[in-house]
Amino acid sequence: MKIAVVGAAGMVGAEVVAEAARRRHDVTAVVRSTVPEVPDGVRVVRGDATDRALMADVLSRVDGVVAATRPRPGQEQSAGPATAALLDAALAAGTRVLVVGGAAPLRSPGGTGLVLDDDRFVPAHVRPIAAASVRQLEVCRAHAADWVYLSPPALLEPGERTGTYRRGGDEMLTGPSAISAADLAIAVVDELERPHGDRHFTVAS
Repeated sequence: MKIAVVGAAGMVGAEVVAEAARRRHDVTAVVRSTVPEVPDGVRVVRGDATDRALMADVLSRVDGVVAATRPRPGQEQSAGPATAALLDAALAAGTRVLVVGGAAPLRSPGGTGLVLDDDRFVPAHVRPIAAASVRQLEVCRAHAADWVYLSPPALLEPGERTGTYRRGGDEMLTGPSAISAADLAIAVVDELERPHGDRHFTVAS
């Protein structure tokens, strides 16, 4: 399978590149500035998700794309437009997009509201990026592209690749609500290889 990973220099993107290469997929890593070390055989392309000409060219050559970008602090409002630009390119190319977003659009455990409004998970200082992920999912829902949105659990950080994870729907998983970036990457590549049909799902260890 030919896979492009946009945001390949980030914590999640780098792990997705490694996982896809481990499974011998044909991988293109798209990075904004810093060129990371990548496994042998992985192509690296420098550019931004909002560069429509570049994205159109990259996406025309792949079967699926992973959007693992994250806005810089203070630029959270850019998440929606960047996602829309990538979805536009994917629609034109007929390419499926898996967006790795945030946990905020999930329903709170045992409740009816969103995680965004649950201060157990979203303290005031992270609300801007949390709200940006809710907007990002809204952009996806309004778009005609073939997309799927993956919300991580409350805690996503570097860690061991255990090779296992739990999959859920649009409600945050607990017990614990955590996963390593390496195990999240397994879920990403699993979904690309064997789509479940859900538009919004979550995972946890």
